[in-house]
Amino acid sequence: MTLTLISATPSPFARKVRIAMIEKGVDFVVQNEVPWHADTLTPRYNPLEQLPILIPDDGDPVFESTYLMDWLEYRYPQVSMLPADPDLAMTARLVHVIAEGVVDALVLLFWEMQRDVISAEWTRRQLRKVRGGLADLDRRAGTLEYMVGDRFGLADIAVIAMLGALDTMAEAQMIPAWQQFDPAIAPWTTLYPNLVRFEAHHRDRPSVHATGPRMFDLVEKIV
Repeated sequence: MTLTLISATPSPFARKVRIAMIEKGVDFVVQNEVPWHADTLTPRYNPLEQLPILIPDDGDPVFESTYLMDWLEYRYPQVSMLPADPDLAMTARLVHVIAEGVVDALVLLFWEMQRDVISAEWTRRQLRKVRGGLADLDRRAGTLEYMVGDRFGLADIAVIAMLGALDTMAEAQMIPAWQQFDPAIAPWTTLYPNLVRFEAHHRDRPSVHATGPRMFDLVEKIV
């Protein structure tokens, strides 16, 4: 069975799924879209109009990245992206939650910066989430090779996707805009040395290298 993944080139949510499928050796093809443009096929497959969406040959579309990661674990248990030890598996899921929370805040910040009138209070709140999540993940990374356990898995994938999203935001010149609301904001590579070391250790891994994010051009008004 070949799966079709409807994706977006900068999406950290889709990148998580792509990395996991490569690691598991799952055959799939990528169909890239801009989910906010009028010609998107997203509503046909997901009532929430969000990416990524995985379309099997033999079943209904599967969507929402966290659910998709669980779906892949059940449908393709080898190679597992979770440690066998239940406590470590729960820790990996927690790291996933933290990284996802940072990404959610980044997405909200990106769209807030597109508004004619920006809410300073809302922006500062999201920036606190970003800084808090990154500080926690930097602490957890420490000097470890893997975020949890002794092999590459869910926690590593989530953190790598998050760091790629931060790079995408920096390339889109978001940091100077955010510094107007929080002068302490700076590129993650200058503030979180453990994450810098962690990312450098994994950047040449085939699944990571092959899925690097690329920003797309937005040609329609979104907010």
